[in-house]
Amino acid sequence: MALIFGVMSTFRPDQDVVERALVHARLVDHLIVVDDGSPDSAILNSFTSDNIQVVRLNQNSGIAKALNTGLKIALDANADFILTLDQDSVLDENYLSRVMDTFDRAARATRLGVVLTDCVNHQPSIPPLYTPEGFGLVEEGIQSGLVVSAACLKDIGLLDERLFIDCVDIEFCLRARDRNWRVAVAPGSNITHSLGHMTPFRPFGRQKFRNGMAVEYQYHPPFRRYYIVRNNVDLCIRNVVKRPRWVLSVLRRELTPQIKVLISGPHVSQQWLATTVGLFHGLVRRRGKIPTWLTRALQSRL
Repeated sequence: MALIFGVMSTFRPDQDVVERALVHARLVDHLIVVDDGSPDSAILNSFTSDNIQVVRLNQNSGIAKALNTGLKIALDANADFILTLDQDSVLDENYLSRVMDTFDRAARATRLGVVLTDCVNHQPSIPPLYTPEGFGLVEEGIQSGLVVSAACLKDIGLLDERLFIDCVDIEFCLRARDRNWRVAVAPGSNITHSLGHMTPFRPFGRQKFRNGMAVEYQYHPPFRRYYIVRNNVDLCIRNVVKRPRWVLSVLRRELTPQIKVLISGPHVSQQWLATTVGLFHGLVRRRGKIPTWLTRALQSRL
C-alpha cells in the first residue's frame, strides 16, 4: 500500500487546531505538525498519538517554509504521497479516499502529479479540461487539501519560500504544469476552509444594502494585503509571456476585492500603504517577509 504522510502548518494554535490535527492524523499514516514560530505552542505538547510528529521553527518564516520542513521529513521517510493542510481546514471523512482513487485510476501517460479538492465549502470547481479518464484538470488551487506524489515533488522541487505566504499554492501548481505534470481535482471531494473575515461593505463610509440586508465582503488585514498584491504581481510577471490568458484572469479576479478594500476599509489608509508598497515590491521582485518598517507603519496607524 502507498505510504501517505500529512503536513500541517500551525501558528498560534488553539484547542480547535489540536482537535483538527487529531482528526487528520486518522486519515494518514503519519502527520507532521510544523509550528511556524508561534510565541506559545505548548498546547501542541498534548498530542499522544504515535503517528503525530511536532516540529517547531525558531521564528515565523512563512507557510512555505513551514510546509517545506514537513515535506522534507516526509520525503526522507520515503512517503509515496503527501497531503498539505492549513490549521483552519477540515477534510470530509472520505476526502483522502477520493483523492487516492483519482491517483489510482490515472493512466501513467496522464502524469498526474497533484490532486486538489473539488469543492471548497461545498462550492464546486469548474475545470476547463478533462483527462481521458474523466478527471477535471485545473491550473491552480488552494494548498490545503493538496496531495502531491513524491515523484512529482522530487521533480519540481519544494514550495517557493520567497513568497512567504499567499500564492504559494498557485506558484506550485503552475510549476508542476511547466514540468508536464497534470493538476486535477478529486471528483466529489470537499474541504471546509476559512477564506477570510467577512466585514460590512461601506464604500466611502456608507453602508451598502441588498434586499434589506447589509452587504459584506471578504476582508484581509493590511499585512496580508501586502502579500496578496506583491505575490500576484510577481506571478503575473513570471507568467505574462507563457500564460497571458491566465494573467488576465488573475487581474480580473483580484481587481474587484482590491477596489473594495481601498474604498471601504476598515483601515483604509493602511490598506492603501500596503497596496502601494506591495505593488512596487512585486514590480521590482522584492520577496521574502514583509519589511519590518512596513509592519511598524501599518501597526502604528491602527
